[in-house]
Amino acid sequence: MESFFAVLKKELLYRIPTYRMKKSEVETIIFRYVFTYYNKVRIHTSNPDGLPPVAYRNSQLEEADVA
Repeated sequence: MESFFAVLKKELLYRIPTYRMKKSEVETIIFRYVFTYYNKVRIHTSNPDGLPPVAYRNSQLEEADVA
């Protein structure tokens, strides 16, 4: 979890002026980042192919269906 929050801060929060925004605006930005970019687009080095989590999970499910 610490690694995730470090990435979240580095890639998103330090790049926008959160101190000028309402809490609900920041929550929306974080939600969109996590569910659109982090899970579906961003390359992850923790899995063998470097796939985003959603694509990796789908590939694992396809392999399980074949077997």
